[in-house]
Amino acid sequence: MDPDAAMKDLLDAVHVRNWDRVDELAEGLLSWMEKRGFPPTTLGPKELGRAWHRALATFVCYAAQTKAQDARKGRKKKEGIDAS
Repeated sequence: MDPDAAMKDLLDAVHVRNWDRVDELAEGLLSWMEKRGFPPTTLGPKELGRAWHRALATFVCYAAQTKAQDARKGRKKKEGIDAS
């Protein structure tokens, strides 16, 4: 796996709202890191260390999955109606 490419693809999938792809990429990247695969380079230089980049990548994966779940539930639409 190329975790840098997976992270880029994940962010692209969020941008175009391809929620199935978001889930697939987030799960794949999380699984890769759980099996001690190196994390993608995220925010900041590589010199910040793997723990830094692993924490940020994990956060991004879970945030993307949550966004996909919210979109599927139509939560945003409901919140718009409740705010009126």
